[in-house]
Amino acid sequence: MSKVKNYYWDLAEKQSDEIIMNFCQGKITHADAKQKLSNVEGIELCDINDYNVDEVLDISLEDYKLDEKRKAAI
Repeated sequence: MSKVKNYYWDLAEKQSDEIIMNFCQGKITHADAKQKLSNVEGIELCDINDYNVDEVLDISLEDYKLDEKRKAAI
């Protein structure tokens, strides 16, 4: 069971990371990202749910902007 869970966890994490990155890069809107994340199978394994998805997106965007500022400063 552990291997199966890890497999779906990895898939969900990969898909959610891609969606979040597209949102941070401005390729998709907040609403699109939220909708796409809700359609990821096993997203709850990544501790993302309907109650915290907005917070996850906002924090990810803040982190992305900070990373971009750091890169620009180098």
